Amino acid sequence: MLCALAAVALALTLVPAGATRASAETLTPAAPAPSAPSDTPSGTPTPEPPTIDDLGNGLVHLPLTVSGRGAEGDHLEISGGSGSSSCRATVGADGGWDCRLTSLPDGPSVVIRAVSLDSGAAAPTRRVAVLSAPSITAPDGGLVTGGGIRGTAYPGATVTVRADNGATCTFVADSTGAWGCVLGSLGSGAYTVAASQRGPRGFPNESSASSSPVRITVDKTAPAAPTIVSPGSGSVRTGEPLTFNGTGETGASIGVYAGNDSGSSVLCTATVRAGAWNCTGSMPPGKYTVSALQTDPAGNVSAASNAVVFTFTAPAPIPSSPSSPSKTPQATPTPAVPAVPPGTTPAPSPNAPQAGRGGPGVPDWVGTPFTTASAPVVTAAAFPGWLRSIILAVAALLLLALPARLLAGTIARGRAERGERRRGSLFGRNRSAAELRESEDRLSVGAAGTDESRGPNPWSTAAALAAASALVTLSSPVGDAAAYLRVLVAITIALVAVNAVWVLLARWTAPHLAHSHARIVFRPGMLIVVAAAAVASRLFGLQPAVLFGLILGIALVEGTSRVARGQVAAVQLAGIATVGVLAWLTVGIIPEPTGVVSAFATELANSLSLLGLGTAAIALIPVGGLAGRAVFQWSRLVWLGMSLVVYTLLFALLLPVASLVETGENLIILVIATLAFAVLSVCVWMWERFVEPARQ
Repeated sequence: MLCALAAVALALTLVPAGATRASAETLTPAAPAPSAPSDTPSGTPTPEPPTIDDLGNGLVHLPLTVSGRGAEGDHLEISGGSGSSSCRATVGADGGWDCRLTSLPDGPSVVIRAVSLDSGAAAPTRRVAVLSAPSITAPDGGLVTGGGIRGTAYPGATVTVRADNGATCTFVADSTGAWGCVLGSLGSGAYTVAASQRGPRGFPNESSASSSPVRITVDKTAPAAPTIVSPGSGSVRTGEPLTFNGTGETGASIGVYAGNDSGSSVLCTATVRAGAWNCTGSMPPGKYTVSALQTDPAGNVSAASNAVVFTFTAPAPIPSSPSSPSKTPQATPTPAVPAVPPGTTPAPSPNAPQAGRGGPGVPDWVGTPFTTASAPVVTAAAFPGWLRSIILAVAALLLLALPARLLAGTIARGRAERGERRRGSLFGRNRSAAELRESEDRLSVGAAGTDESRGPNPWSTAAALAAASALVTLSSPVGDAAAYLRVLVAITIALVAVNAVWVLLARWTAPHLAHSHARIVFRPGMLIVVAAAAVASRLFGLQPAVLFGLILGIALVEGTSRVARGQVAAVQLAGIATVGVLAWLTVGIIPEPTGVVSAFATELANSLSLLGLGTAAIALIPVGGLAGRAVFQWSRLVWLGMSLVVYTLLFALLLPVASLVETGENLIILVIATLAFAVLSVCVWMWERFVEPARQ
């Protein structure tokens, strides 16, 4: 038995494992075996989602490097905002990744995303502030400008432009991103400029990178006035093309304007090529004054060209056809205003008062009516203007100065005669001319104020000077309130200079001509003349204004002869007129104002010219306590010669920007008032000379 069991065990040992299991399965009933638990998970494992590293809180600059973590070998796509560039990265063995975004949209909160291309898993987003450099609009060949720079930026951003010499200007972009500012401190020359921007609320308080530098050429010299060569003045039917030809500065834009009492319109425009231009246009029926302006590529506007007068008549009626008893009348063609070429400044209307000599691009606080003046020109081409000034001077003498003298003398003599009659004189009207002049002298004493008998009080003189400066300043409107103080200072200096020349000349000449000393007196009554000149200039819109500025005078000892008084007064009048002419010449030498200092220099020279010539012209009126009466009583021939010269110079100064001629309504009112004054003066003289004696 033991031997049998040992044999079986040996047999089992020698059989292969597979056979043993097969035999066991054969011998053992098929019963379900309990399944052992397994630790192996079912399906493909999920990789770890990617992450993005912190990108900071300030402005980011492009290109932007984005980095993060993820599963090894995972492929990622990184993007930011809509329409931006994207980049791809593969997670390295250390679990890190990075890539560079070369473009992103501007904004205070741009979303940065990272998405796995393998599993679709997305990283938690990050937000960054992006603000790229603004752009400067300039052609490929560089920008020619009067100092103005423009471009595009983020809407609402504050743009700062810097030139290579340190000059800057700042401007806030509008809702479309457009901006523009003026580098007013730049003189003519070549510069390099760049711009940066600081975002509006929501952005970090940081500036963007600077734009690419742009080469600019600053040109602040206004071109010369163009010339209309043909046609001359004439008449043409409305609707028929009228072609104007002329000369100008090559590359400049020409605007031809037609103006009348109702305003002005653009007749046609052209570009100067090889020094010549031509354009064609038409106007509605009426009489027009036609002139041209030219604007150079930098935006500087010239003075007006020579003017021609054209009458546009109504078109000929169109005969109606027998079969068509009525036709609809054709509308009168109205000229359209041509568009201004990009990068240029529209030329101003010839009928619009000039605000200053600064030209386009100069701020309102630089250009004022007291920077408006034209230097005297003595050439053959300027002869018609001087002839017109002489004619106006003669008219002023005949209609203003002489009638004023006639009226003042008549009133003075009438009062004297009535006074004599009240004292019992029955033959007052038969007195000699010398006696009547003495009566006039007695009645005119104190016409300048009761303070003439005393020396000037410093405080009263300072107060009168301040009042006179304020009145003269208000004679012309100043567009910017900040410029009033600068204009007031210039006018005050000019007033002091005119009064100083007036009294110093008298004190210097009196010992030689009158053999006595001249005493300085304060004449507060002259403030009435100062105010009248300022109010009249403002009322009639005169630019330049007619100004008067004397508040000081001189007193000669009692008994000084008429000859000596007249000679001293003539020297005084010639002196301040000379000051006005010298200042007028200086206006043509001073460069165009580009800043506060240059504007002040121009305003001072212009104020001296207006006050010098205006004061001399008004003081020459031979009435009351004005110096012109002393010259008139000494020598009427000398008075006439001085008046013609001074009034001619005054009208030559006023006519280049004669606002009265440009606004016909004011001109008509002034002419009517002048004629009425002349007629009234003659009527009063005739009444006192012929009617009143007949009644006695």
